[in-house]
Amino acid sequence: MSTRNIIPHLAAIAVIAACAWLAHWQVERAGEKREIMERWNDRAPVRLAELAQPYSLPQPVTGVGIWDASRQILIDNRIRDQRTGVHVLTPFRTPEGRLFLVNRGWAGWPARSAQLPDPGVSGWSPADSEGDRDVEIQGVLNTPPGTGIRLGEADIAGDEGWPLLVTYFDHGELARLFGDTLQPAVIQLDTEHPAHLTGDPWKVVTFGPDRHIGYAMTWTSIAVVVAAIWLALTIRQVRRRHH
Repeated sequence: MSTRNIIPHLAAIAVIAACAWLAHWQVERAGEKREIMERWNDRAPVRLAELAQPYSLPQPVTGVGIWDASRQILIDNRIRDQRTGVHVLTPFRTPEGRLFLVNRGWAGWPARSAQLPDPGVSGWSPADSEGDRDVEIQGVLNTPPGTGIRLGEADIAGDEGWPLLVTYFDHGELARLFGDTLQPAVIQLDTEHPAHLTGDPWKVVTFGPDRHIGYAMTWTSIAVVVAAIWLALTIRQVRRRHH
């Protein structure tokens, strides 16, 4: 068989193999999403003082500590009800000395020329002395807010001009500002907590396992169609040779 005749067969095999791999990958992703949702729904809360790294996320947590609303981080490009805004991450230091960034939800920032939002905690401003008292929080320790394709650095300016606007959560850069006690995971504050900004429920996953199964079926269908066409053309070619 000549090289010219082999190339279509190799191409068909490559397409079928690629589709099969993609279908398998989507099935694995569906399993991962199911596992995340089960952990989210079934795990009992753990006290922050009892947490040990490496963290198994997501993990419901409770704990006490001190807010520092004077040094908030704003995650840019967050949309709510077709309005632009940011996610507000407020430092929360535990009695053990660990520092968590607590995602308190969405705050509006309608225009780049507008002043950055800097919401206080539970009705008081960042300058109030009430920030020195211990408060109790509940939430879910989870991976930092996601982003699309990361182009360049996180654009963290310097340790001045708070709050700081960043394009995504970069633990290394933020640890440079807050110190080594900054934890690599973020607490998504319970939506019923008074410090939560909107009360909107958190999304466990961007989309559920059913969509991944749908994608897997699509890739499987493509593989089956290509295989059927390849087989039909191969049989036709063999018959022509015999004639």
